[in-house]
Amino acid sequence: MLRINRNVSAGVDASPSRCLEVLADVEGWPVWARLIADTEVLERGEDGRPSAARLRVDVGLKVVMDCVLEFGADRAVLRRGPYDTDDDELYEADWTLGDGRVDLQVTAALDAPGPAGVLRGRVSKRLADDLLADFVAAVER
Repeated sequence: MLRINRNVSAGVDASPSRCLEVLADVEGWPVWARLIADTEVLERGEDGRPSAARLRVDVGLKVVMDCVLEFGADRAVLRRGPYDTDDDELYEADWTLGDGRVDLQVTAALDAPGPAGVLRGRVSKRLADDLLADFVAAVER
């Protein structure tokens, strides 16, 4: 099991509401996030924001993840849902949005084939650092 626990931060020239706007536009993620190839909104909450989505992700390995999404006033969380009772894989991206700052906590436990363990640092960077850099560029457009 490939385990990742990474917290990254960046300054951003955008308000928390602008950041939430970009995060809530799940269909737009493939435009700005290099690791997300495609998205499909599966459910929407009463506020119209996506509450469940299917993501096609490429981090060197191509995977499909069904995820739940939660949005607050200054926070957004994406969690990979299990496929069955024996599924112990985990991916969680927890975005905390402040004035001029974004923090991203990525926690993952992925069933990765043999050589993926060697690439742990590269996968960790793609799932956290690159995702945050892409996000900052998107909100500042």
